[in-house]
Amino acid sequence: MKKSSNLASSKIVSSKKASSKVAPVNPAQTKLQQASIKWDEQGQPKSEEFDDFYFNTDSGIDESRFVYINPSNLQQRWQQHSGSFTLLETGFGTGLNFITTWLEWREFQRNNSEQVSNHLHFISIEKFPLNKDQLTQALGLFPQLKHLSDQLIAEYPLLVKGFHSLQFKDQNLTLTLIFDDVSSALPQLNGPIDAWYLDGFSPAKNPDMWTEDLYSSMAQLSREHTSLATFTAAGDVRRGLSAAGFKLNKVPGFGVKREMMHGTFMQSQGPLLNKFDHIKPWLSPEKQTIKHIAIIGAGIAGCTTAYALARRGIKVTIIDQHGIATEASGNPQGAMYAKLAAGEATHSNIYIQGYLQSLRWLKQQLKPGDGWDNCGLIQLASSEKEVKRQQKFIENTDYPDQLLHSLSQEQASAISGLTMNCGGLFFPDAGWVSPQRLCQQLLKHPLIKLEQKSITKVAKSGDQWQLITDKNEAQQDKVYSHVIIACANQSQKLLPDCYLPTKSIRGQLTYLSDNNKSDIKLKTVLCGKGYIAPANNGSFCLGASYNIKDDETEMRLSDHQKNLEYLEDFGQEFQQLHQELKQQEPQSFPGRTGFRCTTPDYLPIAGPILDEKVFDQEFTAIRKNLARYPRQKASFLSGLYANIGHGSRGLTSAPLCAELIASYICGENFPLAKDHAEALLPGRFYIREMVRNKR
Repeated sequence: MKKSSNLASSKIVSSKKASSKVAPVNPAQTKLQQASIKWDEQGQPKSEEFDDFYFNTDSGIDESRFVYINPSNLQQRWQQHSGSFTLLETGFGTGLNFITTWLEWREFQRNNSEQVSNHLHFISIEKFPLNKDQLTQALGLFPQLKHLSDQLIAEYPLLVKGFHSLQFKDQNLTLTLIFDDVSSALPQLNGPIDAWYLDGFSPAKNPDMWTEDLYSSMAQLSREHTSLATFTAAGDVRRGLSAAGFKLNKVPGFGVKREMMHGTFMQSQGPLLNKFDHIKPWLSPEKQTIKHIAIIGAGIAGCTTAYALARRGIKVTIIDQHGIATEASGNPQGAMYAKLAAGEATHSNIYIQGYLQSLRWLKQQLKPGDGWDNCGLIQLASSEKEVKRQQKFIENTDYPDQLLHSLSQEQASAISGLTMNCGGLFFPDAGWVSPQRLCQQLLKHPLIKLEQKSITKVAKSGDQWQLITDKNEAQQDKVYSHVIIACANQSQKLLPDCYLPTKSIRGQLTYLSDNNKSDIKLKTVLCGKGYIAPANNGSFCLGASYNIKDDETEMRLSDHQKNLEYLEDFGQEFQQLHQELKQQEPQSFPGRTGFRCTTPDYLPIAGPILDEKVFDQEFTAIRKNLARYPRQKASFLSGLYANIGHGSRGLTSAPLCAELIASYICGENFPLAKDHAEALLPGRFYIREMVRNKR
């Protein structure tokens, strides 16, 4: 019972050069107001913003079932539904409606084990979210729900404005929390919605939520027979919903509440809407029947995508010539944090959401010390330019300290365990991860099969896909309904007719033995021009070089020496080590080389692949005016997807992109804002070239 302002939109024609002029970060875009709660003598939570209780103080669980679950007829509808069922709530509050719905879902799953491929996607929008302590106190009033409440509390996100996609281990369930205003959040959903819970405080106390914009957005996102349930029967609400196409029933309310409403969406009763008026056609591929999915590439992008699909009950074969995470994902310690752009909101929003998503996955999959360490990370302000950039970012944003905050030189020294020469930005929950260890863990899912072979071509075979091996053989007995290309710099060879302007950047790591360096007690990851992590398995991981247009696979002494120069950023102890090494004869060090795959705008490529030849013909009008694209479906290479271009940030971006691709394939609502999905679309580069008349 609550209400829920705007994620920056991203135009598909934006580019890195124009980023400072597109969607600049400002405090209003990141500011989020926490719920203000007064607890009565019985410990019941009451909103000070709306002067009302969050739930019925006599029986909140019974109220939730009576008002929302029972009228929505969920058990019967789930029985008749296949795939993902999406339920949207306006006002998350204490999460009570979500937990009671989760209980209902668990009962359905127990009684219908053959329908394991069904997936529940619960979306809830909240403008004034509770923090974790408030949530814990409120749900403590329901000890009978503790087994689910504890799981929700463990996954509950930081109070950061925007989308938060929460997955629960071994549960075929996703909770997307959107901390934002309803009027801003709903246009960022791609739909469809199968059931609405209209909660939020009463129209008299919360008029900003109950508006024509709400009802219009609901109609755009609903499909025939989408259900609606709400505690209110106010005349303005009833008239607004009826005009938008909902057939309503007024029935007795719960407890002392005289009346409430439930109903269904009947398109013929309201305005017939062109669904593509609010969904960019290049974000809406035709859903294909899922039979068996192949993923080419077993690095961090491929393995996270395989897991995102497998947890939805889908069989996946992941194929890699060299095995699990042996290329760029084979680094022993990768820095996992969100490198944020001071003047560009889209990049920052995507990478913050990706960072928080990755943290949740890591906590579920690995124990600290087993392939990762959330020891914190300091992004050093080691130059005047970086000092100004960080100051600008902090001044123009409003993020909680638990996400990131500034450190003085003295504070950086205390946290790092070294004598630092500067301060910086500190990410308390960040740290280092072994990509290979994470990939190994993800691929333990029983629905994922690993095959080690080389694929040289992807070919259409009717409505299926065939993979051609390096022996130029097509395995006639193995066809796939979907293929996901996740092999980084090798992807263009598999898709020669697609415009994917990725570039390869060589990186070389240097391993420094920890022997006889007992005075260097590094306690956190440090990032400057390069990065260094606390010693693991007897050595420090230092790097990485940045070589464009360089395909040398062997390690070079010159790059080791360049990496050693990074030590100058990492405090006096490492500076001393660098001086000592410079006095010695030039020597080679152990290490490794890898090749990052990055894009012109430094965002990943994640989503369905356009049929560019057909798209060029059907959407040629965008060459004159992007806003005047035809209101028709775009043509895709059906069932073909890409998840590439993560650069050095794959640990931060890959899980989020994996969930995005799974949502495309399964016909779900995206786990991030529609504008941000557009910013990741593989076809964005081709569309930009069309708009600029360069193709």
